[in-house]
Amino acid sequence: MIWCYHILVITGFILVLPFLPIVWLVSKKRRANLMQRLGLCTGIKKQSGPRKPVWIHALSVGEVKSALPLVMAVHDHFPQTPIVFTASTRTGYDTARTLFCRADSPLVSQLAYFPFDLPWAVARVQKKIDPAWVCLVETDLWPGFLHAMDRKQIPVVLVNARLSRRSFHGYRRLGPAGPLFFSRLTHVAVQTRRDLERFNALGVPMSRLTLAGNIKFDYPLKTMTDTEKNELKSWFHMDDTQPLWVAGSTHPKEESMVWEAFQQVRRQVPDLKLLVAPRDPGRCKQVARDIAKKGGESILLSTTRDNPKDAPVMLLDCLGVLAKAYAVCDAAFIGGSLVPCGGHNPLEPAMFKKPILFGPHMEDFAEVADLLLARAGACQVDDANALARNLADLLTCPDDAAQMGHRAFSVLEENAGAVDRTLAILSPLKTGGKYV
Repeated sequence: MIWCYHILVITGFILVLPFLPIVWLVSKKRRANLMQRLGLCTGIKKQSGPRKPVWIHALSVGEVKSALPLVMAVHDHFPQTPIVFTASTRTGYDTARTLFCRADSPLVSQLAYFPFDLPWAVARVQKKIDPAWVCLVETDLWPGFLHAMDRKQIPVVLVNARLSRRSFHGYRRLGPAGPLFFSRLTHVAVQTRRDLERFNALGVPMSRLTLAGNIKFDYPLKTMTDTEKNELKSWFHMDDTQPLWVAGSTHPKEESMVWEAFQQVRRQVPDLKLLVAPRDPGRCKQVARDIAKKGGESILLSTTRDNPKDAPVMLLDCLGVLAKAYAVCDAAFIGGSLVPCGGHNPLEPAMFKKPILFGPHMEDFAEVADLLLARAGACQVDDANALARNLADLLTCPDDAAQMGHRAFSVLEENAGAVDRTLAILSPLKTGGKYV
């Protein structure tokens, strides 16, 4: 079966090969990582030393962010072991560089792109890294990669694993090809019991499954000094009397609903300001044009960092700022939830004890959303009108909003510990050896 997969992948690559130079020329996004993902010009240096490195991989921005507690724990738990971290997307790579490659205290020894699932690309990157073991965070399973690691007897552990109902049924529809994605995994540490049951139903034996919980609950608690908050407010051109609503990680069609709700709430809270952070910052200019067509005014924050300007709507086209923005907001909306995109991490605003709003589509964070709703630390809305009503209630009843924020924070505190359970799985992995 794996050889059929390789034939299909290589055939597909041959078909698109004539177009790759065009893609490289016209797409800045692809140009940033195309050669590296093909296994060429990887920038990876062969490690020298008594210990083989460990390879931690996360797909894109969300998975990279969620990996931070794990990377910190592996760095501390295996202090003499180099860590090579890879991401698949340019935004994921840039986020990893910000989080893990700080000049004063780097958490990883090398940062690179994950190879395409082509035999020569995987083999070249594997040889360059020569890992003791591989840790995949949440997703991004590729049969060719798993087969190559298995042939080299390199353990691969999937951590913080989750399977939405859609993904579960998608894998089941693969029939005999489904095991290609799971059979060579050394161990799977899942987030919830529902995930455990789904992985087991896909053929992963219980002996290789652990209910570890969600490592997002172990994310280092962010703090911001008053000076840092004031600097952020100055950049946003707002004073202490102006309420701020942050709509984070929004998707196409969702910004129009956020804009509609914002217009309604401004009738009750006329000095309200809105910060919209599209999931893809490159979409900010299009969002600005859409708002202008509706008679609204907005600014790109990247253009005002050194020269703050006032506008009712700010578009966040800079990476690494959204989490800080939650610290100075009065309410937060979690994007990807009013449209069927699975939602995004609601724990970032919870860290700052902020009231949280999200839509009905929180499948990718179902457990977290359920916990927040059960503790009344968040409110779920169905459409723009319901979003406007609930936001207005929070902004006009600050005591209720503060209580909701504190309840959200308590959910974060009470569910920590997944990283320790994950480390218990990783610790027996010996250099060059198999899982014990």
